[in-house]
Amino acid sequence: MKNFNQKVAFRSATILFFGALLSMFTFVSCDKNEDEKPSSVLEQEYFSIQNATVHQGAIPQLTSGSSIGSVTINRNVLPGGSSFVSINSAETISEIYVSVEGVNEYYSLTSLSAQAITRASAQSQAASTFVILFSQNLSISFTIQISALLSNGTLTTLYTAPLHFVNAGTGALQVSLSFDNDKDVDLYVVEPSGQVIYYGNRGGDLEYDEETGEYYRTWGLDIDSNPSCSIDGINNENVYYSTENIQSGKYEVWVNMYENCDASIATNWIIRATKEGALVPVTLGQNPASGVFPIGTPSNSIGASLNGALKVMEFNMQGTAQSTSAVMQSSTVIDPSAVMKLNKAAGR
Repeated sequence: MKNFNQKVAFRSATILFFGALLSMFTFVSCDKNEDEKPSSVLEQEYFSIQNATVHQGAIPQLTSGSSIGSVTINRNVLPGGSSFVSINSAETISEIYVSVEGVNEYYSLTSLSAQAITRASAQSQAASTFVILFSQNLSISFTIQISALLSNGTLTTLYTAPLHFVNAGTGALQVSLSFDNDKDVDLYVVEPSGQVIYYGNRGGDLEYDEETGEYYRTWGLDIDSNPSCSIDGINNENVYYSTENIQSGKYEVWVNMYENCDASIATNWIIRATKEGALVPVTLGQNPASGVFPIGTPSNSIGASLNGALKVMEFNMQGTAQSTSAVMQSSTVIDPSAVMKLNKAAGR
């Protein structure tokens, strides 16, 4: 494993680069009042795209001809979550178009935006990469459509991919992590009380659903993906709070490569924090925050210590909740994957 100080310095440089990059861009809805509902069906019900413009009508495409190339996207999507999309094309792309099957609207993303974001891709310098921000109103699986205008003036055929809806809590405050391949990447939220919400202390109150016969959490970490490389392919993690569970004070958000299941490939990640559906203003870092775990990133199998993890943002909240003590899970409902990871972190 690399020297701790070298690793922190390297990852800090990475987050600063991506923070500066993301700060260059605006969201489709930035010119709207917070209380104004978006007029776009795509934006309200499905997703928005950074620095893109929404249009009415069918997505531009050819029925035959050049393919857009290889497209990488997380096939599992969360309400209020996010995702990287990377396009590796044999041709130079001038403009990218994105829509949803059955929706008579599409986004256009210009070549200037695509080229700027290209430098952030962990896949290849030739890849065009952009970020999708999913609506908290998202409630169904859907098929995404992507096409492009090439530099020679021709359109590509239509790329389509089914995206699977994964139910997750949104609450009044939501912090979500997405990464673009099968690794055990962990999300940490440090509350004003000092309690750390993560895979080993998921927070919240346990309640029993008589219909499903399962326990669920009323707030906290409700998705822990690919624990110890037991791959589920969800590639998302999510922490959410109801209004009454928000504390006053400083929240910290961290990300960590718990186990690098395939160190031969790099991993893009993005973290987004929202309060009542709007991006949370940060006092440190950027929101959204993004970065890359490069090829060869070592595993860092930690518990709540945060040693070697990367802090990506801080923000302040005004809330009504009292500082809570650590929530201990009942042995009858404890997640076996959390026990496994905690034992590994403790060297057992």
